[in-house]
Amino acid sequence: MSIVLCTYNGERFLKEQLDSLFNQTYENFEIIAVDDCSTDSTINILQEMASPNKMKVFKNEKNEGVNRNFQIAIQKASGDFILICDQDDIWVPNKLEVLVSSIDGSLLYYHDSRLMDVNGKIQSKKMSDKYRMSSNPHPLAFISQNGVTGHACMFDRKLLEYPIFPLPKHIYYDNWLGYIASIHGQVRYIDNCMVNYRVHENNLTISQKKSRKLNEEISEAIYEQLNSFYEFAHENSGYKTFLLRLRNTYLSNTFLSKSKRVYLFLIQLKNLNFFRKKNIFRKISFSIKMGYKPLPNYFL
Repeated sequence: MSIVLCTYNGERFLKEQLDSLFNQTYENFEIIAVDDCSTDSTINILQEMASPNKMKVFKNEKNEGVNRNFQIAIQKASGDFILICDQDDIWVPNKLEVLVSSIDGSLLYYHDSRLMDVNGKIQSKKMSDKYRMSSNPHPLAFISQNGVTGHACMFDRKLLEYPIFPLPKHIYYDNWLGYIASIHGQVRYIDNCMVNYRVHENNLTISQKKSRKLNEEISEAIYEQLNSFYEFAHENSGYKTFLLRLRNTYLSNTFLSKSKRVYLFLIQLKNLNFFRKKNIFRKISFSIKMGYKPLPNYFL
């Protein structure tokens, strides 16, 4: 089992996260830590805690960015199962033990998380309060919102046999992993809070984008994002043509394109809103907004 940890200027919370990894009740794992040219003491902390038998530390020669850094780290992992780890959370002691006991042949597993503030105070809210979490999400769910966040997922090494690399430029790495897993196998949800997820200014990027409107740059990015989803969908899937039609609406921002986009979101209302914990009226409202606003998970 491999834990993939990517770091960048994470000195503030890193040691606390590492302690939670080393204190797992299940001990048969390796940690692959890849630092993306931090300018603080992150690499020193990693090297101080490194162990040939438990944690291997690597440093990129240049800053690669989030997606590329996770790709580098995943490709260095040797375990049959691979887990993603953020640099500022805290894992509960039995996370690995619970996940190992849940292995059933699925390609990807994900679980709930409890929120904590920047100072480590546990909040009453959970990730499942925001997202509808359930097994086997429809592939189209990953187009509009991703409930399978990286810090809470584990995937079978068999997932790497499918064309997941290079990670698409305009899709978050965890969003892409969830999408590919949903196409080729089972995705299992485990209803258990196994990470204390730290909420601070650096992980609020998606919510900050909600007020933005489409412009040429964003439309081009979403077009490329949807093109990747389209190209890797099964030829005989019932939604590949839908992805093509939706992708093409981002070639322009005319009234006609916006109207087509709203229509397409409405006819796939259920699948596109798989992770969204809203009533039918809020889902319809979301579909209408997608005529003139970016997808919530677009990645520039």
